[in-house]
Amino acid sequence: MTTSSTTEERGLHLTIDDASADGIAGSVYRELRAAICDFRLEPNQRLVQNNLADQLGISRTPVRDALMRLAQEGLVHPSPQRGGYLVSEFTAREVLDIYDVRLALEPLAASQAAEHHSLVDIAMLREINSKIASQAEMPGDDTFELNREFHALLISRSENVIIRRMLEQLWSMPSALRMYNLQMVADHDPKSMVREHELIIAALETGDRASVAEAVRSHIEKARAEAVEHVERSGL
Repeated sequence: MTTSSTTEERGLHLTIDDASADGIAGSVYRELRAAICDFRLEPNQRLVQNNLADQLGISRTPVRDALMRLAQEGLVHPSPQRGGYLVSEFTAREVLDIYDVRLALEPLAASQAAEHHSLVDIAMLREINSKIASQAEMPGDDTFELNREFHALLISRSENVIIRRMLEQLWSMPSALRMYNLQMVADHDPKSMVREHELIIAALETGDRASVAEAVRSHIEKARAEAVEHVERSGL
């Protein structure tokens, strides 16, 4: 059974699915996490367990459990003065660290995978990129997930399992989605991303490891430069 509950604070709307695998607490966690990542819940905004529970019409326990999970991820932290939790700030260092790690690992993983991609893999990469292109006028979370899927497939044939896992974890970090919502949804042109993906696919078709590594490195460096520019403008 799915029930809808709403809290009007900062335009926050939560849909509670008590039939999900992890129950109401899992629904509250996912919805609050999404609201933090797309900035409906702003940095330093105070979240109080009892208030949220009352607004949602549910018991305190699932809200407490959801807030504890968010705290473990670093998305909220205890408020030292007034109780409850505060939404954690989003720092420029987080953004740049993500890009720096990607620059260190992803070109290497892509080059390792270059000679092992099948024609089916390359066709799938093109299909994903076409989906990204189709959403160019309205970028959102779906575009982020498609971009994540593209890069996961790009390195999927690398035999270095550790690098693949590290990059997967990197894409799963809330900071990656927060940066996307702050930067790309606001002023990033997905058409540029699509063109760069096409260059990566073209390099893959040659099977040349150095060309693939360079195309991937160039793509990430451009994204990093755009992030730095946005961070400087936004004063993070």
